[in-house]
Parts: sequence; C-alpha cells; structure tokens
Amino acid sequence: MKNLIHINTFAEVVRAGSFAAAARAMGVPRSTVSLHIAKLEQSLGTRLLKRSTRAISLTEAGRKLFDESAPSLSSLQRALNDIEQSHDIFEGTIRVTAPSDFPTDLLAGAVHEFQKNHPHIEFDLLLSNSKLDFVEDRVDIAIGFSARTDGGRVCRTVAHTKWGFFVSEDFATEHGEPRDLESLRPFIAPNTSLQKALEQCVLGGRSLPEGQIMANNQLLIRDLVLRGAGAGLLPISLLSREVASGAVRQCLHTLVVGELPLLLEFPSRQDILPKTREFAAHFGAYLRAAETNSAEDSS
Repeated sequence: MKNLIHINTFAEVVRAGSFAAAARAMGVPRSTVSLHIAKLEQSLGTRLLKRSTRAISLTEAGRKLFDESAPSLSSLQRALNDIEQSHDIFEGTIRVTAPSDFPTDLLAGAVHEFQKNHPHIEFDLLLSNSKLDFVEDRVDIAIGFSARTDGGRVCRTVAHTKWGFFVSEDFATEHGEPRDLESLRPFIAPNTSLQKALEQCVLGGRSLPEGQIMANNQLLIRDLVLRGAGAGLLPISLLSREVASGAVRQCLHTLVVGELPLLLEFPSRQDILPKTREFAAHFGAYLRAAETNSAEDSS
C-alpha cells in the first residue's frame, strides 16, 4: 500500500512538473512529496527523477514507470470515485433467501415498491427450505421464523405475524367447529421446527395435536384447509379474504396468545451494506402495512 501511495506521488510530480506544485495539488507539505519519492527510489534501487534547483526530468527508469503506471492509477482513481459516489445512489444486487412457502405476494410487493424508488437495484430472490450459506451462496438477507444456529450472524425481528386456526365452512358444516386442541382433528401440521416455534410463541407453550397430514409448506396447508381436508394453523394474512367472504372460519381464538416474530438475518454487522439496510427497513414497513390491511379486511 505504501508503494502505491509513493507511486501516486511520483506520478503527480511528473504531471505537475515540480515537487512544490505536486505538494500544492495533493494538499501535503513539500517534504512529504520528497520523502515519498526518496522511499520509492530506495525500494526500486534506481533513480527515477533528475533534480535541479529549477526543474526535474525523468530518467529512463522513471519514464518507463510513469508510462506504465499512469493509466492504471487513473483507472483506480475513477473506480474509487465511483465507489464514493455510489453511497448516495443504491445500485447493484441484493440477494435474498426465504422459505419456499413464504408468501410470494408479500415479497414481490416489497421488492417492486423498493425498485420503484431505487431503479438501479437488482434482486436475486431464492426461495428454499435449505439453509443457504451466507458466504458461499453470497446471501445478503435471509428471511425466516427461526434463527440459525451456526453463530456469528446478525438477527433482527422485522415484524410479528398473527396466526390463527382455520377450517373451511364446508368442513365446519360437516364436522362441527373445533372447540379445543383435542377436537382439532384432522389437523394439518407444519414442519417440526415451525411447529415448536408456534407452540412456544403463539400458543403460550401448549402442544399442537399430532397431524393427520404433515406439510412443510404454508401455502399447501392453506389449500388443504380451503378444500376441507382439515384444520390448519396459519398466518391470518393468508386467509383474510376467504374469512371475509365466508368460505373459511377462524376458530379457537382464545388459544392464540401471541405472535410469531419474522426474522431477518445478515452475515455479519460489517457486511450489512447501506442498500441492504435500506431494503430491510422497507421490507419491515411493507409487512406491517400488509398486516394492518389484512386485519381491516377480516374485521
């Protein structure tokens, strides 16, 4: 790095025509310019500049170094300027991963709204139940209901999702509306890790019954509920329209005593770029607005 600074000083001296003029252009003392040139010549083991009291000239080695380094230094300076200016304009790619059954309308809406305000941003969206590696898979944000256990991650709660028990109107007509957890049969159960989180956060420690149908996809559970296959515990936003239309009933309200936090995870605090931080804040605001609208639709 020191050699790079010294080479840049050398190039500035050549362009300015003197040590004093280079010092004024760089905003440093003349002695600093002289020291940089001396150290550069010492490290290379050759003279680069011939000096007199009134002028300087390049040696053969100096001419070769300037001719070959000046274009690269200019390109490097342009790149540094571009990076500094990009702080004011969000650009580049944000790579987001979410569970395969995460409501795509919410993610799509948040991404679309963000791009309208930041048109230079691109997104790479990966829906998968596999825990992608932040470094190897170049993930900027991971969305989920449970935190990772590999440590060293930054985890933030972006929203709290409201959940409820649902059965279709046809199911309630045929089997009756469930009165308690024991009568919640047939039950369409989520995957094990999500079920534990729901039991702890949403049901206050109560245990869900054994599932007659197991599904690791909330959208599939919703479709099974709509077809009358059984009862499901789902985010209220997934069925608000069906509840409003009378096709679905929400039941066992008193058993739901909490909400499930939706988490955003990042590789590390140092890796949260400004554009990533901005989208995370936007995503949280978008989810909270969607939750409010869903509550109004179902009331």
